[in-house]
Amino acid sequence: MQVLFIPLLNLINGVLSKRLLKTLLIGNYSLQNITKLYILTLTDYSIKKGASEMPRDENKNLEIRDARKEQILSAAAKVFARRGMVAAKISDIAKEAQLSHGLVYHYFESKEQIFVTLVKKASDKSIEVVNEANQYNGTPIQKLTWMTETILRSIATGEGIYLYLIMIQASTSDAVPAEVRDVLMGDNANSPVFATIPIIIEGQNEGEIVKEDPVKLAVTYYAFIQGLAINKIQWKECPLPEAKLIMNVFQTKQEVTK
Repeated sequence: MQVLFIPLLNLINGVLSKRLLKTLLIGNYSLQNITKLYILTLTDYSIKKGASEMPRDENKNLEIRDARKEQILSAAAKVFARRGMVAAKISDIAKEAQLSHGLVYHYFESKEQIFVTLVKKASDKSIEVVNEANQYNGTPIQKLTWMTETILRSIATGEGIYLYLIMIQASTSDAVPAEVRDVLMGDNANSPVFATIPIIIEGQNEGEIVKEDPVKLAVTYYAFIQGLAINKIQWKECPLPEAKLIMNVFQTKQEVTK
């Protein structure tokens, strides 16, 4: 064991920290576990150093780095949704992602940076869905129905539920970073509410959507969506309505009876 262990320490020296090496030496770690830790650490270390110590295809490096960041962001979305940004800790995110505390810091400087990244991601995804709805081949009410079906699927099966709750936190909490406010309300802010208004106005002009204030209708629409997201995370078995049921609130009586 010692004959194998010494070359291994020589190999990982300079990659793992001295404190971590001391922990490995003192602790009762098997050669197999140390080797796994070495491989994991060296992979991330090679990316950080431009793969100078371990030649690797540049595209592969980017793929690994992007995958690891997404792993951290996915875990963080769940942690922030459950605990809130103020109460959440990097250690909570690391535990959820099944990564070391230090490895999370390797990709993000703080939990605030992770939260801002998630808010940007949620905002971009929301706008992306609205833009796709605008490109959908159909009437305004068909576009809204398609958009609603897409959003409900993301709440039911994907990480969409967590992103919606993060957006609610970002919009209502005084403790969020200033950069979050810039994302939501700055000069270059993209609001899904305001992005949806043109579809509503088009539907009103064609007699499909009720003649109410389009801003209020858009706010009401997203209040439905956010409420469903909150219910779903609090009650996992919560049944989600069909998109048509939500559309009935906004359609004219003539359209509902079709």
